[in-house]
Amino acid sequence: MNKKQLLGLIGSLVLIIGVFTPIVSLPFVGSMNYFNNGNGDGTIVLILAIASLVVVFLKKYKFLWITGLASLGMMLFTFINFQGKMASVKSEMQSGLEGNPFAGLGELALQSVQLQWGWIILVIGAVLLIVSAAIKEDTEKQETPALQG
Repeated sequence: MNKKQLLGLIGSLVLIIGVFTPIVSLPFVGSMNYFNNGNGDGTIVLILAIASLVVVFLKKYKFLWITGLASLGMMLFTFINFQGKMASVKSEMQSGLEGNPFAGLGELALQSVQLQWGWIILVIGAVLLIVSAAIKEDTEKQETPALQG
C-alpha cells in the first residue's frame, strides 16, 4: 500500500467516524453529532467519505480533491450557519427577555452551548483526503541516470 492510498484510506475512515462524533453540546439536550439521525448536513459528508473510500480502492486519487474539498466546504457551511443561528437566537433572546427576571437563566443556557471535539476529527479527515490527492505517486519519483565511467 503506497502513501497516497494509506492517507486516503485513513482520511476516509476518520471522516466516517467524525460524522458520528459530538460536534455541539446543548443544554438539556446533550451532545449532537453531524449525522443527526440522517437529518443533518453530515449525511452528505458521510456519502462523500464513503465515495472517498471507493475512490481510494479504485486508485483514482485525483477525485479526492473533489470529495475532500466538498467535505470541507460542507463543514464550513454548517459552521457558518450554526454561528448565524446562535447570533440570531442571542439577539432574539435579549430583546424578548428584556426586563424578565429569568433572563439570566436564558443567557446562561445560551452560553452553555459549546462546540465539541468532533469538528477536529472531521477537519483532519478531510485534510488527509486533500493531502492524499496532492502528494505525488511513488511511481512519479525521478530516476537518476547511471554514471558512466
